[in-house]
Amino acid sequence: MAIMFKEVSTDDLSFNINEKKITFIVGESGSGKSSLLSLINEDISYSGEIVKSIGFLKQNPENYFFCNTIYDEILYELKKKKIRCDYDKKIVSALKMVGLDRSFLNRSPFEISKGEQKKVAIACVLVCNPKLYILDEPFMNLDYSSKKKIVKLFRMMKLKYGKTFVIASSDTNVALELADEVIGFKNGKIVFQGNKFDLFTNHELLSKANILEPKIVKFTNLVKNTKGINLGYRDDINDLMKDIYRFVK
Repeated sequence: MAIMFKEVSTDDLSFNINEKKITFIVGESGSGKSSLLSLINEDISYSGEIVKSIGFLKQNPENYFFCNTIYDEILYELKKKKIRCDYDKKIVSALKMVGLDRSFLNRSPFEISKGEQKKVAIACVLVCNPKLYILDEPFMNLDYSSKKKIVKLFRMMKLKYGKTFVIASSDTNVALELADEVIGFKNGKIVFQGNKFDLFTNHELLSKANILEPKIVKFTNLVKNTKGINLGYRDDINDLMKDIYRFVK
């Protein structure tokens, strides 16, 4: 099945997203990714029905915090969606998923780092366990270790629980690693939709859309052009290193 987005912009933009997959919308800053996600969140058709179970993350979620403690911030999301559960257990579990422990429960969301604020915001989305996640720049302000943890978490949620993700991001390195499919966005228009390797290995298209080439692709092309070794393209650095080892062995 597919999630059908119909006429979600002033240009009557329409496209489909595969269910239980991770789709990245990539483009430079100001290309319209955030506006598109907001429109999608307002009017979405999911397998023919309007979905109530949507988790939406804004690009700067810290601007929308208003509670005195992180516990209350996450609790508000549960009560807003009228979810009945063991609140304490549910909130601690959500924090643990993003790499934060119980010591954060009574801390102010306004007195933690930008990276920690982003993790709290993701926890606010995760705690309600939606079917569909619409996330705007979820990896922004996260350090390398935190990014890897969230990447692993999202992949597990897709594979084990069948969750669907639509993620807007300017981080093409994460997009190459995590995406099942990518949409290239430029000036409010789709310039590409399909296999991630078809986009990220197309230097001409990336240049026209002003989309950064992922580091793994750049390195692979460098090896090919300088050493004449065609490693093939990979989305995981560990797989690439194994290929390099086989060539130099």
